[in-house]
Amino acid sequence: MIEGVILIGVGRNLNRAIRTCYSFGVYDIYCLNCTAKIKGGLYSAAGKVRLHEIKSLDLFNLEHILVLEKTKSLPFLQRSLFEDIKYIAVGGESVTLRQKEFPRMARIATANNLCLTTEAALAIALYLGGENYD
Repeated sequence: MIEGVILIGVGRNLNRAIRTCYSFGVYDIYCLNCTAKIKGGLYSAAGKVRLHEIKSLDLFNLEHILVLEKTKSLPFLQRSLFEDIKYIAVGGESVTLRQKEFPRMARIATANNLCLTTEAALAIALYLGGENYD
């Protein structure tokens, strides 16, 4: 079960990421080097998702983090990759997350080699890694 989301260098898409996490029942977001502040409407997610500003990833076991990146050599994201995963990490659109820093990474298959927005990648990963949403 996904316990939280780690956002790395996320800027203007922070509000959307918060709403996406709330939609999928994730209530803890850890922000590392995020440049944006919450502004505008969070709608029903307001006050229900906890934002934690962190200075490093030292408090996490990296083996329990699944990092999303568009690197072609990474395996495609699929449900089987979520075994023992507690956190999903996504970078901002201008941030590149590297395999040498993260042992568990995957990419989302798309028709064109274009970076998904933070909230789009989160929605796909949280759907695949979540419980049944009936």
